[in-house]
Amino acid sequence: MGLASISYFGQPEIKNMRRTPIYLLLLLILPLRGYCQAEDDIFEANRLKKLFPDDRVAAVLVEEEYNFERSKGTDRLPVVTATKNTGINFISLRESAAIQYFDFYNSFCKINSFKQLEKMKGMFGIKKNYNVGYAIDRSASSSEIFSDDSRVKFFNIKFTGYADMTRVETEKKYFDSKYLTSVYFNSFFPAKEKLIRIVVPDWLELDIREFNFAGYKVTKQRSPDKNGTVYTYRIQNLETMKNEDQAPSAAYLFPHLVIIVKSFQYDGKKEKGFADAGDLYNWYHYLYNKCNNKPEELKAKVTELIRGKTTDVDKIKAIYYWVQDNIRYIAFEDGLAGFIPAPAQEVYKAKYGDCKGMANLLTEMLKLAGYPAYITWIGTKHIPYDYSLPSLCVDNHCISTVVLNGKEYFLDGTEKYVPFGDYAWRIQGKEVLIGKGDKYEIKKVPVMDVDKSKVLTQCSFQLQDNVLKGHVKVTLTGEERTGFHQFYHDLPSDDKKKLLNRFLEFGNKNLTVANVKTSDLSDRELPVIIEGDIDLSNYVITEEKDIYAGIDFFPEDLRGIIPDAKRQQDYELHSGYTYQFETELSLPAGYKISSLPQALKLNYDDYSVDAAYSASANKISFRKTLSFPNGRIRKADFENWKSFTKKLTDFNSNLILIRKP
Repeated sequence: MGLASISYFGQPEIKNMRRTPIYLLLLLILPLRGYCQAEDDIFEANRLKKLFPDDRVAAVLVEEEYNFERSKGTDRLPVVTATKNTGINFISLRESAAIQYFDFYNSFCKINSFKQLEKMKGMFGIKKNYNVGYAIDRSASSSEIFSDDSRVKFFNIKFTGYADMTRVETEKKYFDSKYLTSVYFNSFFPAKEKLIRIVVPDWLELDIREFNFAGYKVTKQRSPDKNGTVYTYRIQNLETMKNEDQAPSAAYLFPHLVIIVKSFQYDGKKEKGFADAGDLYNWYHYLYNKCNNKPEELKAKVTELIRGKTTDVDKIKAIYYWVQDNIRYIAFEDGLAGFIPAPAQEVYKAKYGDCKGMANLLTEMLKLAGYPAYITWIGTKHIPYDYSLPSLCVDNHCISTVVLNGKEYFLDGTEKYVPFGDYAWRIQGKEVLIGKGDKYEIKKVPVMDVDKSKVLTQCSFQLQDNVLKGHVKVTLTGEERTGFHQFYHDLPSDDKKKLLNRFLEFGNKNLTVANVKTSDLSDRELPVIIEGDIDLSNYVITEEKDIYAGIDFFPEDLRGIIPDAKRQQDYELHSGYTYQFETELSLPAGYKISSLPQALKLNYDDYSVDAAYSASANKISFRKTLSFPNGRIRKADFENWKSFTKKLTDFNSNLILIRKP
């Protein structure tokens, strides 16, 4: 090779020159490589810190891959299993930071692998991973009225420096893909990028539904695999899925997929999955048949309840109200017990049950009384789907349907104090799946007029000797009545009195209330009426012959739903409802009305107000109607809503100017 030979690094060198030992060269090069790597990590942390300023930890990359296999499941029936593999690279955005990484599992799935890895730089710049901790595993159920088989595994991950990185890798297996329903892009931490790969083998017919993609840049790629097709979804700059008070469920807000096995080949035969609502119902019906009802054990109680009742409505009410009042609701999910109703006779004896058990008991008791009654599945307003999506994520509740004179009545035993014929806000307008043996029907729960769910406040005041006193009467109907009953009857006696006074105080501690009376609060069908005498003297300001008085009040429960700059999600109200105020102020003879506030009328899709003062002789009348027909304040409308509440607050603070003789 002449004078030159090739060194280990591919550069020519002159023969007979003194060679620098390779280990010394490596010692010179390796720190530079480590420095460059650290610079890259810091650059990444700086970028993500600007993107997610409120977060202490972010993911640089999240990868999820779903693979499917065939197996035997419940009762040795063919099923499709699914395996989810996840890899996440976390980076610290603070000098000292921590994150709790967790994943849930239950009887329908297991976590095969759950590892935290830390990225290290070994000799020669080679990166290696090693396990740095053990996961904590414990029950995820903590509520007194909710019992389930869910468990959680988690790591408490601590970072000791800015731009520190670690990696988490997990593998979860679903024993039956029907229990793998929703796949969300967002998580409880922010992410620079997320990839979701779904590997669909040729023998599997899979339906992948996309939700809430609007406003997000989601790319989708379909590519062939050696034995099927791979669907890859990619999304960048994902914010944290934050929990905010009075927010709708994640299913309304965040981009996600719902995965549905429509059919699959097993041993040369085509097996059904959930191709439509009929397939979903067949699965429910298959499980319902396992509950082993023994209605004869309920017959004596049913006979007792309807004894002396002469009309069908009275008989149905007697049974419906007895279940509401005597069966305690305790949610229970434990494997298939989360789908199979507890036997009616067991719920009756135990005096508690979940929604399925209570619906089953109510259905069996109504059937014993001679009425066509049917177990019924429903998704509450917490869920945005209908039965065009044949998936287990469509339903989260169970009720009973009874048919009387050709009309369906939907009875929810878990909703205490709801009168027969009324429906809780959370199920109004939602589709129901009514089980009728080998057949089913899809119907819709009626939507009640929002004006029937009302807080009506009627006041009459007299102004005498600079003292403003009067009588106030509050009437609650619809959802407002039911909500009052549910809250009131669970209170200790002393707190019940405080609650009644609070209703008449308009949220003002300076206002005094006396002689409080109510309607019959043992009758759920009557409007709730609370009335008493009040002293509004603190609202009177006197300047020589001028008197300033206020007789309008800002609704107390609106103060908590005025968004700040960080609010990310809609406000979900307890229901659609209406406030209506009717107030009259009587003046002594010779007093003159100098000025009244201007009327206020604002109308938006989700809220409106119509308020005005009027005067005749020695009487001032005030009318205000404040309505929330949809039970929601949408984020897209927050600026209008803030302007609305500002104008409403200003209007409420107006004073009437009265001149003495």
